[in-house]
Amino acid sequence: MNIAQLLTKGYELLKEEDIDSYMIDAQLLLCKVLNVEKLFIMMNRNLEVDGEKEEEFLKLINLRKSKMPIKYILGFSEFMGLEFKVKEGVLIPRPDTEILVEEAISIIKEKSFEKVCDLCCGSGAIGISIAHYTKNTKVYLYDISETALEVTEENIKGLGVQHKAQVYKSDLFSKAVEENHTFQIVVSNPPYIRTEVIPTLMEDVKNFEPYIALWGGDDGLDFYRTITFQSKKVLEKGGYLAFEIGHDQNMQVEEILRNEGFINVYSLKDLAGNYRVVIGNLP
Repeated sequence: MNIAQLLTKGYELLKEEDIDSYMIDAQLLLCKVLNVEKLFIMMNRNLEVDGEKEEEFLKLINLRKSKMPIKYILGFSEFMGLEFKVKEGVLIPRPDTEILVEEAISIIKEKSFEKVCDLCCGSGAIGISIAHYTKNTKVYLYDISETALEVTEENIKGLGVQHKAQVYKSDLFSKAVEENHTFQIVVSNPPYIRTEVIPTLMEDVKNFEPYIALWGGDDGLDFYRTITFQSKKVLEKGGYLAFEIGHDQNMQVEEILRNEGFINVYSLKDLAGNYRVVIGNLP
């Protein structure tokens, strides 16, 4: 088959499964197999594709048909203008999270903060982006998942921030407390999905993304309570705690921060107008 025929076949197979992004997904998968840019496949539609590549493309199409997220198949995800490696076992970075990172960077620059913590780091997208876009910062990234640690380490090296960012295995702040590390700002996108909501998630998410990175307890707030309480052991005076939240959690998370003594607590909305970030600081 030539490129045009292969793409048509890919479109048909994905469309059958009601995958809305069937066209762009098929194009991206063919680009991956041929190791070319999208413009190449648009400009060379009559180019014959050898049998081996054809087979490889259809294998990837079948993975996408099974609702495996396209980012896992491609092996990378774009975030904050940087390319992060991702694979099954780490949460795929979302554009919504950029709101949290941009606000954290703004605080860091305004306050000239240097000591930063990314807790529940996953792929490392938050902490590594902060390291990349700020000067004089030292970023400590923590996660309990071996896959997350491995992927974050690869991204630290791949994006050239080894001198500014380090990743450690830790159950929340246990490693930081053990090593007497303190921070001026803690940034976290913890698991926050309520038990009852998990079964209603899109197949791409509930069947492939790590449960450990999604489930936040019966009311979705378990990690906010624990992290906020524990953060007082590692945050310096005047330090900030910045969370990503679910769209309907801003009131509860603000209350958790205030109850633990945080002041100047505020929420921010994402581009869709949903609350996405809660931030407070220690007096």
